Amino acid sequence: MKVEETVQILKFFLMVFNGVFLIIGLAVFGCGIWILFDSSSFVVTISDGRMKLVAGGLFVIGLVVFGVSILGYIAICNEIRFLTILYMGLLLVIFVAQLFVTFVLLLARDEVQDVVVKEVDGVIETYGMENTTNNLWDVLDSVQRHSKCCGRRNYTQWENNTFIKSLPDSENVYPCSCFKSGCPRLNSDPAQRFGNGSAIYTQGCGELIEAWIRENGYAILGMDAGLVLIQVIQFVLSLYFFWNIKRKAKQRELLQDQGYLSASNSAYTHLD
Repeated sequence: MKVEETVQILKFFLMVFNGVFLIIGLAVFGCGIWILFDSSSFVVTISDGRMKLVAGGLFVIGLVVFGVSILGYIAICNEIRFLTILYMGLLLVIFVAQLFVTFVLLLARDEVQDVVVKEVDGVIETYGMENTTNNLWDVLDSVQRHSKCCGRRNYTQWENNTFIKSLPDSENVYPCSCFKSGCPRLNSDPAQRFGNGSAIYTQGCGELIEAWIRENGYAILGMDAGLVLIQVIQFVLSLYFFWNIKRKAKQRELLQDQGYLSASNSAYTHLD
């Protein structure tokens, strides 16, 4: 196969893999944004330094992947050898950064679950207190309502709630999100978050929350593994691409030299 044809085929495959690289990189960037700034998730309330480090790492990796992908398109389209080398070097840097973030995420996996358990228990205790607001109350309501569960361990955990314990008659008092149908609201509840009745969900939400954390962790690791695989393919193709555009440049120089010699010989022949 001619060098020119090989270069064009490599261009096509590099463009495709670079596009996939860009898409996965944007997804990783989105995960970093979600962990850092989504106030509607229990994960963002975790003050654990490792989790913030993972989120920051995903955020930076996503940005760098975007920039490297653009650089790759420029280097590939224009067959610029220097930019191709720079592109391969940055792929290696991202690869090392990904290994570090993955390692930290795996180490922090159990710790994150423990911290989330404590966070949920704390929310249950302070839920509905007067003169206070907490956006995690709405998150907990959403989890209980849509997952059809009540409390973390089970419904009896709401006996630890500060507001419920302060009531003269706290029997069968639960958040409205625990009730299977309409909430029989308490007249003594100014925020109208609690009801009195027995038609409630009895299953705890703990296992569901832990499963949600695991699923999202696996999703992040899956995207990370996808990036690693794409990077390995890109690096190999880029190396082969660099070698072929170098060959192409040498062949062009040889053809120019041969053309120059032919022109010189023609000139001498004319003089003869």
